[in-house]
Amino acid sequence: MSAFLLFFSAAISSCGSPAVSSEPTTQNKVSAASDSGAGNGNLTFAANTVNTPKVAGEPKTIRDFFMLLPEKYFVLEGCQGDREKDCNKAKLEYLKTFTEVEDTANGYFKGGCDGAQSCIEMAIFKRPDGTYLTGVATYAEMMNDYYFIDYDGGKWTDVSATVVPQFSKKNMYELPRVGTVVKVFAKKIIEQGDDYEASEKGEKLYDLEWKDGKFAIKK
Repeated sequence: MSAFLLFFSAAISSCGSPAVSSEPTTQNKVSAASDSGAGNGNLTFAANTVNTPKVAGEPKTIRDFFMLLPEKYFVLEGCQGDREKDCNKAKLEYLKTFTEVEDTANGYFKGGCDGAQSCIEMAIFKRPDGTYLTGVATYAEMMNDYYFIDYDGGKWTDVSATVVPQFSKKNMYELPRVGTVVKVFAKKIIEQGDDYEASEKGEKLYDLEWKDGKFAIKK
């Protein structure tokens, strides 16, 4: 069975019995718990922007970023659309039901899925100026997507092509719980139709190292 299908099966088996893990680690991407707050982003982008209602203060924990994440990047099956502002109720229910790892100190979250609801993995990367880049990976039976996005003043912007060297939809990005290195793999298509594809990790391509507020291919 492929690595992707093993992951998906494991996520399904955990449904209804969430195991929240926040074990201490030796190397952090962020120290969100000790932050006094994040400042304005030092990057400005006009394209691919999603508006989100402003909150009291900028987000600084992985849960903050999850609660502000627009439906464009993660669809919640339990959201009532126009009847539920920002899908907050559905997000809280998802956290209660599907949380597998919520590691606040390391800025990492992993949530499971079932037949209709996709899985999600998130990691936040802190810049020297106190702002964050958010990595998002979503998985379902016939899809997987990867985004690197900025939140600034109530707006989300997809900056994947700008901040990730050689970013490609043909690659798979393994977000770290510990440390700041993103492993990059070729996406191996194992089944494909007119409106779907199933894939798994192919060969390892390279590592992306987060340093001084940006990614670089690790030599």
